[in-house]
Amino acid sequence: MGFGARTGAEARRVPRRDAARRGRADLTRVTDGELVTLALNGAHAAFSQLLHRHAPHLRRVLARRLRNPDDVLDLIQDTQFAVWKALQSYDARRPFEAWLTAIALNKWRDWARHEAVRCSAICLLQAGAEGGGAVTEEPSAERLAMDGESLRDLGRALEGLPRPLRDPLILTAVHELPQGAAARALKLTRKAVEMRVRRARQHLQQALRPQGC
Repeated sequence: MGFGARTGAEARRVPRRDAARRGRADLTRVTDGELVTLALNGAHAAFSQLLHRHAPHLRRVLARRLRNPDDVLDLIQDTQFAVWKALQSYDARRPFEAWLTAIALNKWRDWARHEAVRCSAICLLQAGAEGGGAVTEEPSAERLAMDGESLRDLGRALEGLPRPLRDPLILTAVHELPQGAAARALKLTRKAVEMRVRRARQHLQQALRPQGC
């Protein structure tokens, strides 16, 4: 057999590889609606192509609203996952980019609400931890930006609290419920709420204490 000859198996394999390459290339010419249909029928490459096609737009939408590149990446992933879960509800008569944008903006609004609550909690907790009592003024956007790293640290510490300690603290410090109302909501005694809030603040102070202190 000559060097240029192919076995029967090789002759069968090569056209399949070529067909696969052509199939991937052809996806770039398929409409968004057709890609959605293919993806719903199990063509993972079609969904990947759909995400790749709209990735620059999705990044621009979120980058205009978020400063931190890590937050942008997190929301891109959250949006892509939400798109996959909701793909069956996509109406092909609607531009896919508009549908994608709506999902991305919903994810961003959820993130913004979470951050607003977290920053409010942090400011109130900082005031309480320092013995300053109630906060008399809202922190400026500049101060929040400057204190970004400490906000992240306190946010992580807050999220790391055991739920029996975190819930009373959130209800009293963030939602500003009286301890009696928080006790009724949590089905605890007022004394138990008071004790858990005190322990929660102690946990936060310990978590935020500089290393070596």
